[in-house]
Amino acid sequence: MALGLNRVTLVGRLVEDAALRYTPTGMAVLEGTLHGQEELFVGDSLRMVEWYHRFEQVGKAAEYSAERACVKGTPMVLDGSLEYSEWEAPEGGKRSALKVKALQLAVLDAPADAVPGLNQVTVSGHLARDVQLRHTAAKEPVLELRVGVTDRFRNRQGQSQEKTHWMDVVLWRHLATAHQDARKGTGVVVGGRLFNEAWTDRDGNKRLSTKVEARSVQVLARSSQDAPANVA
Repeated sequence: MALGLNRVTLVGRLVEDAALRYTPTGMAVLEGTLHGQEELFVGDSLRMVEWYHRFEQVGKAAEYSAERACVKGTPMVLDGSLEYSEWEAPEGGKRSALKVKALQLAVLDAPADAVPGLNQVTVSGHLARDVQLRHTAAKEPVLELRVGVTDRFRNRQGQSQEKTHWMDVVLWRHLATAHQDARKGTGVVVGGRLFNEAWTDRDGNKRLSTKVEARSVQVLARSSQDAPANVA
């Protein structure tokens, strides 16, 4: 399988009216938040877990979506990808974020209260570093992978371009122990779900990070020519 697979599918309801804005260069940007529910095993118990994910759509597709019923409570399906961005913070130092980029948005023909939630991610890339198994206070094994997913494309001038999207992937329990020997440069295919993790930085500011919780991990044969040249 070729590396660089980056796919997100969300099915849920709009938390608020989606907002259309324009950048200083005239690019249309549609922003919104989808909310859904799914059954997950939390420890040994099956629970209904809620999720909220922000998304962006750009260009003509954003204007087209904005003309439809993108209002609070609208049941929608999103097909898109994860996009990594990095910038210099005004207070100093670098900041980064992983966002959901909507390629297609479609309104579901279903009552809003009957929409089944779907939160699905599939990515393939290389590990940026060796991994280290740790355990929670409840002695559950957990492993975090830093995966670089490289997107290769051509710009408007026809020149070959490359961008690496960095994603933190969390593995739990037997999945974590099964991959505790993974090393930098290893190619992996990950299937899982998006989740948001709240944390506090060294200055006491509240932050929110978007990560992938793995449900399956497949290790690929190593191919150095596909590995990203840089790490994060």
